[in-house]
Amino acid sequence: MNKKAQYFEDSPVNKCLILCGDNRSILPEFSNHADLIVTSPPYADARKKHYDSIPPEKFADWFLTFHQVFWDSLKEDGSLVINIKDKVVDGIRHRYVWKTIDKLIDLGWLCIDDYIWHKPNPMPGFWPTRLRDGWEYCFHLAKKKDPYIDQKAVSVPVGKWVEKRLNKLGENDQSRHNSINESGFGRDISKWVGKEKVLPTNVLTIPLVGKNMGHPAVFPIELPAFFIKLLSRQFSLIIDPFAGSGSTGIAALLNNRNCLLIDNNFDYCAIAHERLSKDFHDLYNKVIFYNPQEEYKSLVNELKEPYAKKRGKK
Repeated sequence: MNKKAQYFEDSPVNKCLILCGDNRSILPEFSNHADLIVTSPPYADARKKHYDSIPPEKFADWFLTFHQVFWDSLKEDGSLVINIKDKVVDGIRHRYVWKTIDKLIDLGWLCIDDYIWHKPNPMPGFWPTRLRDGWEYCFHLAKKKDPYIDQKAVSVPVGKWVEKRLNKLGENDQSRHNSINESGFGRDISKWVGKEKVLPTNVLTIPLVGKNMGHPAVFPIELPAFFIKLLSRQFSLIIDPFAGSGSTGIAALLNNRNCLLIDNNFDYCAIAHERLSKDFHDLYNKVIFYNPQEEYKSLVNELKEPYAKKRGKK
């Protein structure tokens, strides 16, 4: 086993490893290691000052260059969650997102479900033919039809409606009652008696982050945290191959998982390192930042100062 992958083995505590570089060259060292890859890749033609910009018509083919390393780094029952949003080109919605998902399916990925991240606080604005963007996709893909899932980990209170609805059960509520229009749908209300929690919907209402944390597209920690709890085991490995400012790492450590963060932008790796060292100051010796020009550096032994400050950042 190589040095980087061995970092996560046989450890009594959860760890986060931050690697600066191209995940296509890094991930082969982590074959069959992860329960979950959860990430938000750079969107097409977006944030040109921060990432290499990929035109929407070339995005699907570009993203497919990551297919094999993503596939290989996941366990057989692992999952891939992609948070992404399409864009408007010349006043028309470009469907590069769906083309990307279709091409991944052609390569063997199974589309388990589509989630919607509902943003209740989108930025205001005006557009002649459309309204404000208040949501984004989160696609759940897997290598098999029955990937690991822990639905109880994200269950929600059933709600007060049951008290009134189940107080007096009618004749049709004592057993499965099929729809009268023969649609094939049915229900058995009596099975809800005594239940305190139910499954959430696949629409996740999570506000946008107020501060950008030095990164142009920070997603809220609650977003990766939801999928981490749902689609991974405790103490397993979570990978974010487009890690940005490190929100996935924080979500993973908060939920007793290990995390591998990869980004090809050195400054973002430094920001992620600084956020993790600040938020997890009691775990200094559990967070390691590696960059191509230097060997591993342990926060507790060698990085007394946040790494961004060592590079002269304010």
